[in-house]
Amino acid sequence: MDSPTHLRERSVLTAQIAELQVRKDVASPEFRHGAVDALHWLCVGGPGPLSGVLAGLPVRSQAIVRELAAAEAIIYGEPSACRDYACGLEHALMWAECATPAPPVPERRRPAGAGTGF
Repeated sequence: MDSPTHLRERSVLTAQIAELQVRKDVASPEFRHGAVDALHWLCVGGPGPLSGVLAGLPVRSQAIVRELAAAEAIIYGEPSACRDYACGLEHALMWAECATPAPPVPERRRPAGAGTGF
């Protein structure tokens, strides 16, 4: 039986999408594109970014596993121009499922004392 997967809150996922679209300095464009596609898919459903298999909302664990398997086939398979995209997708899905603590793109850190009024 396929059950819903525990994911980070939608507001956290959409904040990470925005961060990925702004932060051009921390990952390749292909990695960011894969991560954005993965997080967007988790928020709205539709065809899987790599498999193309249709998923409803909430996206079920079986659909996420299918996308992770497709990403790993690219990452660990023959050299491919899609490798960075697949890495971004895999990282974003693992983070969204709370399987890894680091988001695809780290939040910007304020310099010490910034915003404190001192």
